Amino acid sequence: MNTPYLNSDHIAHGSVEMIRECAAECLQMAAFYASSGVGYVDALDDAGFDYSIRRAVAHLRQAVRLAAMLQLAKRQNAEHPGDEPTAEALEDFGR
Repeated sequence: MNTPYLNSDHIAHGSVEMIRECAAECLQMAAFYASSGVGYVDALDDAGFDYSIRRAVAHLRQAVRLAAMLQLAKRQNAEHPGDEPTAEALEDFGR
């Protein structure tokens, strides 16, 4: 498991802070797989390169989704200060 970007022991799941933590982890993994892909290209390992680039893209896509969720949560928090995003709002986001 990766070292947490933040000290997340006190962060509630679904909170803005946890969304940020998850996005940071996704970006760390995207960077890891992109770096691995470079190594596979240097080694002429096409299968390793293909795997690494697909994993990097998957992690980057998830980070983009989390960024959108973060914007939704911040917008909802501006409308209702102190509230975390509702399950319904997050479900609607996923559609």
